[in-house]
Amino acid sequence: MHTLQLKIDDSIFDRFMGMLEKLPKDKIAIISKQEENAISFEEAKAKVQNALNHIALNKGIPVDDAFDKVLNS
Repeated sequence: MHTLQLKIDDSIFDRFMGMLEKLPKDKIAIISKQEENAISFEEAKAKVQNALNHIALNKGIPVDDAFDKVLNS
């Protein structure tokens, strides 16, 4: 058995997976892995909303700390 690692653009991912699912189940194993730093749309939306809610309360963190946190995660 062979193993491949592919990067597939989101615009064709569903079509590609549909094609793979047509193959015999006992001949292929699909191991899906998102990129390590990827977050879902819902997670990103929640983080942005949280940040916007805290702007008016002046409860943000310094820009340098925010960038350090993003770059080191």
